[in-house]
Amino acid sequence: MHSVIPVFLLLFQVGTTALAAVPGGSGVWLFQNEAWLSLAPASVAGTNARGVDNYIYTGGYTNLDMVISFSGPKAALRISNREPVFVVRPADDGFEPVLVRLNKKKDRRVCRTRPSAASTDNKQGFRRQDIVRTVLTVNPDKSFTVRPERPLKRGEYLLVIDLPSLGRDFSVD
Repeated sequence: MHSVIPVFLLLFQVGTTALAAVPGGSGVWLFQNEAWLSLAPASVAGTNARGVDNYIYTGGYTNLDMVISFSGPKAALRISNREPVFVVRPADDGFEPVLVRLNKKKDRRVCRTRPSAASTDNKQGFRRQDIVRTVLTVNPDKSFTVRPERPLKRGEYLLVIDLPSLGRDFSVD
């Protein structure tokens, strides 16, 4: 369930746009309709590991594909803004956001990770073609503003803060 939290005290500056202050505490928010919307983790329908036998047998020298499925053909949160602004206040210092485009299946949306594809800028090992480049800004209150480098295409997305299974999903109409 998503809730709208209106805030009127301080302002954040993102580009040339002034935004109302983000609520306190750790969390992920999206600025929409002149208010901050608190985002809950996406509903995970299941995970599947492919190639586990070979991965174990070779001591990790072969590929292991992780497929994470999210419930429903579309995210509950639908936005029309193709340049969304997210603010994240992580619970720990290991924050490295990744915005991923989800692949649509009949009744679910999926993303794939591969530990052997992990790198310093892609620690989860997402497929390169699924990653959306973002601009990350550190705010005065130690929160982070995350926004896409370019306007998003229509589709399903997942903002990953730490683990893909704890990501926040949304659809761009």
